[in-house]
Amino acid sequence: MKSIKKFKISTKELSRKEKALFQKLVKTAELIAPLYLKQKNNKYLGANFYPHDAKVGEIKKAAKKDPAILSPYTFVERNKSGKLIAIPYHMKFRKELKPIAKLLIDAAGLSDDYNFSQYLISRAHSLLNGKYEESEIFWLKAEPFKLSFVIGPLERYLDKLFFTKCAYQAWVGILDEKRTKEAEKSKNIILTGRRKILAGSEKVDISKVGIRVDKTAIFSGLIADFLFIGTNLPNSVDLMEKYGSNLSIFDGSLDLKFKNRHFPIFKTVFGKNFQKSYSKDLLHKGSLRCILSHEICHSLIRYRDAEKRLGRFFPILDELYANILGIKSYGPLLLKGVITQKELEAILIMHICWNFTLWFNSLKNPETSHSAFGSAIAQNFYLKEGAIEIKKGISWPNFTKLFICIDELSHILEYHLAIGNYKEAKEFIDEYGSFDIFKLFLPGLKRVLKKN
Repeated sequence: MKSIKKFKISTKELSRKEKALFQKLVKTAELIAPLYLKQKNNKYLGANFYPHDAKVGEIKKAAKKDPAILSPYTFVERNKSGKLIAIPYHMKFRKELKPIAKLLIDAAGLSDDYNFSQYLISRAHSLLNGKYEESEIFWLKAEPFKLSFVIGPLERYLDKLFFTKCAYQAWVGILDEKRTKEAEKSKNIILTGRRKILAGSEKVDISKVGIRVDKTAIFSGLIADFLFIGTNLPNSVDLMEKYGSNLSIFDGSLDLKFKNRHFPIFKTVFGKNFQKSYSKDLLHKGSLRCILSHEICHSLIRYRDAEKRLGRFFPILDELYANILGIKSYGPLLLKGVITQKELEAILIMHICWNFTLWFNSLKNPETSHSAFGSAIAQNFYLKEGAIEIKKGISWPNFTKLFICIDELSHILEYHLAIGNYKEAKEFIDEYGSFDIFKLFLPGLKRVLKKN
């Protein structure tokens, strides 16, 4: 089925009743994919959220009279007279959402966890009435649950016109207690670091950051196409400021990408002698640490006016800065003896492989191009500054220069997100955003692309 990805996981730790609940949630998640597919359309910057003949200026003008036009939860259509009007998701998809809500109510009756039951009921109601904040606040306050379940219109990456409209997605998983405890330790150490806030910026402080690692059973909707390894929700700056955020790391997606992308890329783009110094297990841990710090650092880089100032360039710089600041955060951990020099090198290596992966993803799924541009900026910046050297399709990193580059790039990105403007962001992306650096490796990478 399109836009659904299932992972094999063990449910032996679940009781018979919990297994029945789990299966009902999986079935519920499956039903969200068709709604996402009605939103998706990579032929148009606005996907199917806006009339395909509507211009940006026309949409902005209509939104001044009717703010619902640029609500995250509406389709924009033309009425009989050609005027742009807003149709809320919950009204457009009422027929499809009713059975989804019913399954959630039924699932709530199977849960012995009162808070989880109430969350499912609250989410069912929100899907039908379009009032999503109430159930999101409940989720932020009550997490973590044994079972992980998130559903609804959440991420904005399909909307390349305004980065506003949210696409449907869902996931189901089981809490991985061991990995969650390890992630909690890393989170606490990283969050103790404080950055100097640039004068004039509208920095938002997040009150609480929850974290969990899941044994994921299913992705549905946007998350199945993008195959996220982690998320940081909610997206609303106001909600994050008041109630905090929850980070989710998906170990099934991580393991899949490491096996099919990160490790094969490592074996392709680095020299044979260089490869001998790093075990597969060490690199896997480095890959996990990359995504873990990325999601944690998303909570540190929220600026109230950044999306408005940077427009369509915001997701490029936002995702890249979370990557860069995340890698940078491991420097103090090395000094404190929390990680070793070799472990830091593995993180840097996986960061480079991650950049290739993001470019790969954009070739098959154009909706992910924002991440690909960010990865190109990083690679080109490193090459220009001499942190990586390319000889016949083989990369040789200078770890000292690479870490200095990461620090320098973090300050540049901080400026853009904190106080920079659209014109400056465009000039920066135009200077460093070329994909040619990845194409230098194509002869060897074609084998990786064919297998996946």
